[in-house]
Amino acid sequence: MVMKRILLGICLLASLGGMWAQDSNSVRKDIDALTSKSMFGRGYAYHGDSIAADYLLKRFQSMQLETKEQEYKFPVYAMEGPVSVVLNGKELKGWEDFVIAPFSPSVHATLPVINLDYRTLLDQKALDDFFAKNKKAKKSMLYVDITKCQNADTIKTLQRLFGMLQRFKNSFQCQGFLVGVDEMSAWTVGMGYHKSQYASLYLKKELMGAKKNTVKISYTNEAHQHRARNIMALIPGTEEPDSMVVLTAHYDHLGMMGEEVMFPGCHDNASGTAAVLDLANYFRQHPLKYTVAVVVFSAEEAGLLGSTYFVSHPLFDLKKVKMVVNLDLMCGGDDGIMVVNAKDSLTNGFYNSLVTLNDASHWVKEVKARDNAANSDHFPFTEKGVPAIFIYTLGGRTGGYHNPYDTSAGASLTAYEGIAHLVIEALKQLQ
Repeated sequence: MVMKRILLGICLLASLGGMWAQDSNSVRKDIDALTSKSMFGRGYAYHGDSIAADYLLKRFQSMQLETKEQEYKFPVYAMEGPVSVVLNGKELKGWEDFVIAPFSPSVHATLPVINLDYRTLLDQKALDDFFAKNKKAKKSMLYVDITKCQNADTIKTLQRLFGMLQRFKNSFQCQGFLVGVDEMSAWTVGMGYHKSQYASLYLKKELMGAKKNTVKISYTNEAHQHRARNIMALIPGTEEPDSMVVLTAHYDHLGMMGEEVMFPGCHDNASGTAAVLDLANYFRQHPLKYTVAVVVFSAEEAGLLGSTYFVSHPLFDLKKVKMVVNLDLMCGGDDGIMVVNAKDSLTNGFYNSLVTLNDASHWVKEVKARDNAANSDHFPFTEKGVPAIFIYTLGGRTGGYHNPYDTSAGASLTAYEGIAHLVIEALKQLQ
């Protein structure tokens, strides 16, 4: 009898291992699809996010789940078509040599470049004097080498300034700015929308000539009202279907900088999206006592717009939500996971359950906790008083972050199976 139980246990573990190996393969397949060229980086250019939304809707429907769509609009720039930057007669390479700030208006011009000391940019009187002496600045690009600044706080101030140029009206008497950097930093579209009259291009400082420089810039970046969609799939609960568990992830990413530079967004957040698809398939076959709502959000990168719209126009009663588990940045995980908003009174019990389960079964290396932050789609729920956490991985091979190197080929799924087991078991125990 004992031997039969042992053999039965071995067979069960083997079947579970095979099941999750297959599921891990399914996750990789979805990641590959979401990061493919056909998705255009799941951003606003070429309607990449809409193409991704169609894919996700079909994936839920293939599981025979009830689905609902939620549409809304917001203003955004989309950089489509060819992009060309020629400095002193040399054609530069997108991302390797330069990057155009996503809110920069269209430019099709050949312009002289005038050097501007970064300290002058921070001193209004000195800036006024500069423009008074440089009448040609109105038809020029100003070059600011921020690498010469050694003060970290000042660099942050300068970065914020260039990020907020779209907020100014007639404050700078120039066509735009070339910002000298050592290397490209993470691209972002989440600074808020404002129509701008200034173009900002970051480029490697070593490309600039010692004396006179001329730059020929050509790209189209048009502002428009963008249609975005949140998509939800429902899995009815077996005992208390009026109460809900919500699994979320954002499927959007940064999209394209013209025709050539794509931001695939594997780690951020094709990985989380693929994970919730996998969990949806699991709970379809093994329903919880509570209804499971799987919601994939749009426009997280633009400032949590999709989830913010959702909690303002909920498709279910938020008061009936037992827990929101948001998955974002799910590649790698060699060093474990971080649980954001784990210390709140509404979520601490669930976090402790994750820790206890992991201590017993060692699904991941470590389960860490941090305070709440407005860094992913769990946050709008917490502002409505809904218990919500955000899980992301720690360590391991993740490709990149907000750059063209965040590819499926560059990322591992080391911790995925363990994270999936851990989340499933914790949700099964949720009271």
